[in-house]
Amino acid sequence: MAEELVGAATGARLGGHRTATGRDTAPPPPNPRRRQALALLLIGPFLSLFDQFCVNLAAPSVGESFRLTPFEFQAVVGGYGLVYGLGLITGGRLGDLLGRRRMYRAGIAVFALTSLVCALAWSPGSLIAARLAQGAAAAMLQPQVLALIRTQFPPGEQQKALSWFALSMSLGMVCGQVLGGALPAWDLFGLGWRPVFLVAVPLCLAAFLLLPATLDADRPALSGQGVDVTGAVLGALSVACVLLPLAAAGEWPFLPTGLAVCAAGYLLGTVFVRHQRARAREGRPALLPLGLFSVPVFAYGVLLNFLLYTATVPFAVVLALYLQDEAGLSSAEAGLAFTPAAVAIAVGSRIAVPLRARFGDGVLVSSAALIALGLAAAPAAAVLGGGGASLALLLVGMAVYGVGNGMIVPLLTGAVMSRVPPRDAGAGAGVLATTQQLAAALGIALVGIVLYPPSAELPLRYPAAMAAGVAVAVLAVVAAARLAAVVRQPTADGASG
Repeated sequence: MAEELVGAATGARLGGHRTATGRDTAPPPPNPRRRQALALLLIGPFLSLFDQFCVNLAAPSVGESFRLTPFEFQAVVGGYGLVYGLGLITGGRLGDLLGRRRMYRAGIAVFALTSLVCALAWSPGSLIAARLAQGAAAAMLQPQVLALIRTQFPPGEQQKALSWFALSMSLGMVCGQVLGGALPAWDLFGLGWRPVFLVAVPLCLAAFLLLPATLDADRPALSGQGVDVTGAVLGALSVACVLLPLAAAGEWPFLPTGLAVCAAGYLLGTVFVRHQRARAREGRPALLPLGLFSVPVFAYGVLLNFLLYTATVPFAVVLALYLQDEAGLSSAEAGLAFTPAAVAIAVGSRIAVPLRARFGDGVLVSSAALIALGLAAAPAAAVLGGGGASLALLLVGMAVYGVGNGMIVPLLTGAVMSRVPPRDAGAGAGVLATTQQLAAALGIALVGIVLYPPSAELPLRYPAAMAAGVAVAVLAVVAAARLAAVVRQPTADGASG
């Protein structure tokens, strides 16, 4: 399997397609409207993260509006991410089986509908149900974007397309933080927090209606081979058993209940892996092509992806809390503190590919180091306390972090997806996205352990919690160095990755 993956990657780099007999054929002519199609495709990843992160700052306004119980509050904030994480691998594989454009348009249509229902929610139950369905829609559409970039763009353009993908993802996260705090504070037309969800509706409609004119329907890579329903159920249950205890670690007895549920998740994961191997031996398409993990670039890339999200997602949550709780900023002001990161991400995503072309794969390590350095400015600013100097240090740190984040996403994603055969592009993209959700949940649980003191009378330990995120980011630098080393190793055709 490893040799087949390397061969597929080699064929992709050379621009050809390998037939079942091993012969190279000329690549199909590129879609002349692919750039317009890319702009519409990038709406999906932007919104999938925007709607996950905007609620972090908008949730207090939602809670006041509906007088949410603690359970309802957690469901509104975390329910989206839970369902999103559970469905990503299945959503990616459905694209391989049914067609990626079709799945993207279906996902974007459901996302628009559920966003509208969220904005019009009349009760906590209706809002929670719409948020869960919104997470499922995001899981349907998100993996298709990477898969379509992998299969619809010429090899020479894929890195540039991935830099735009990185920009859309990063801006979705940062803009979610900014507008999630600002929109409820602005109270547009007296609607309070509801415009947070209305943002998605016109963007989704544009993507749904205009995409067919710019991107032809793709032929399903695994057409007619059936959906691995058993694998989908086992995979979702195993991920749920890991995510649920982590998401609720601070609210229900993690010891021993949480560990027991996590152990059940591990056992279900073992059964899932055996089931996938059995399907592969029988010649049937598996939900998760396990052979991908035998390729070092893919394996180390997934590890780096995991460490980066373990560090950065909880860091953003803790920083937003710190700015409001300790620094005394309003939710709108706290959101604006992330603006330097948004601008710097745009810069980093545009310079990543030219820098790699000039300086080589060491740029991957440098970008990870910039992330760690930028994050380190926040606990340093917290230790310094209030004042202009600490605020300036924080804003500079956010800019440094943004440059590193904008650079590393296209480089990492390009390296990983280049080793995924086109027929498995949806599943490979689903693995990357699922890793991000698992990492975010684990990171929030670990940081929460550091953040909350043993006694409720003691203050929250914000500097220590942010320093924990920095420590994980340093581990990501080590993983980036290892990934850069394996990318440089020659492949079967004698070319480096």
